[in-house]
Amino acid sequence: MATRTSRTVAPAKAQTPAPAARAPSEWLGDWTRQQVAVANESVRTVYRGFEAMRRIQEQAARALAERHAAAAAKLRQQDGPAAIAALQGELLREDLADATRYWQDLAGAMLEMNTELLGCATQMVDAEDLFAATAPRFLHS
Repeated sequence: MATRTSRTVAPAKAQTPAPAARAPSEWLGDWTRQQVAVANESVRTVYRGFEAMRRIQEQAARALAERHAAAAAKLRQQDGPAAIAALQGELLREDLADATRYWQDLAGAMLEMNTELLGCATQMVDAEDLFAATAPRFLHS
């Protein structure tokens, strides 16, 4: 007794007409406009990143100046080398903690700026075309 297997056949995809070829000058103008727009977005992203870094630097400098002014006032009132050493030690500990926080904040701002720049750069590249162009080269090497 022969068994019969049923196979489903996927319906044929409807053929979509190819887009009309554009004139080279029209294509070049559109491409140039897109590139300039992406370049301007990138510049805006860099300037926003610089502004964020400047704010971080300003806040750190202000906090440092206030802390050292307070320490100078306390040093004028302290008697004895032990109290002065303790105050200097506390000031050093706070300065190191703030320096660590400063560099972490600065690195975070730079990472955020670079992430946004990468987003701008991906707009310039059509990923499907790029993968289609490079895949055979990497698959056969």
